[in-house]
Amino acid sequence: MVGIIIVNYNTYHELLQCVDSIKETCKTKYRIYIVDNGSDKKIQDRLLCQWKQREEIEVLVSDENLGYSAGNNIGIKKAVKDGARYIAIVNSDIVFQNDVISIMLKNINKEVAVVGPRVYNLAGEDGQQLIATYNYFYALLDRVPFYYLKKFFSIGMVKPEQNRIQKYYGMVSGCCFLIDAEAFKRIGYFDENVFLYSEERILSIKLRQIHRKVCYNPRAVVVHREGQSTKKKGNAFADYHRYASDYYTVRRYCKYNNWEIWLFRKVRELNFYLKSVKNTSYLPYYKKLKSKFDEIDHRRYKIIR
Repeated sequence: MVGIIIVNYNTYHELLQCVDSIKETCKTKYRIYIVDNGSDKKIQDRLLCQWKQREEIEVLVSDENLGYSAGNNIGIKKAVKDGARYIAIVNSDIVFQNDVISIMLKNINKEVAVVGPRVYNLAGEDGQQLIATYNYFYALLDRVPFYYLKKFFSIGMVKPEQNRIQKYYGMVSGCCFLIDAEAFKRIGYFDENVFLYSEERILSIKLRQIHRKVCYNPRAVVVHREGQSTKKKGNAFADYHRYASDYYTVRRYCKYNNWEIWLFRKVRELNFYLKSVKNTSYLPYYKKLKSKFDEIDHRRYKIIR
């Protein structure tokens, strides 16, 4: 059985379209676990009423928004308890275009723990990101203005081969992927210290540690209506979590020396300061980010809203 985990945060209509696309296309045995992550009470009530006593769908409600990692873990642990051998992580703004789960299942084996599909955005462009195992230069150059150097030299990315299945050490986009449940359990599921972002990077490190690869299968196809759940918070909120999660990942999982950590922090602070000069809404988050960096340096890792 495949446990399909969908975390919902105030995206009711997108969620309906996502669930309908799964029901229309999926030919393998599955059960959908919808985790409502602190949505408005009206939305929670509608979800509970709509899928009450449905064998193939279960709604799990959190009274507060726990973030991407902790929200997904609620559904993952319930699915594993129910006997799921495989876990599909699916954003609520994903629409399946074919039998994605069945196609990806064929690639799971002793070598490969994770499979990702081809991901199109609403403009029809391929939005899948084949991420190599996180390393220092990838981390250092991953934000504007240094991002353009990373993109030019393709640092930290695996180059897609046209219409070919690829296996490598790293990760695929976190918006939709299939993972072996036993491997997921072995690496401790998602790291709940991060509220948003860096989940793929952390998984890439953990998967490499247990010598399991990732597979990209372009025959499985989804459309990603990106950004529906975070756009209402504004860029400053989202970027704060990007930068805080970046620093947490480097501090917690990457074995760098003191000067490398110092340089990474200063570069990230400079990145965010430049944003605050351009947009004053970033200023409160800039101060908050520096305080969070201090907490992480002292191993107080939890990044909350």
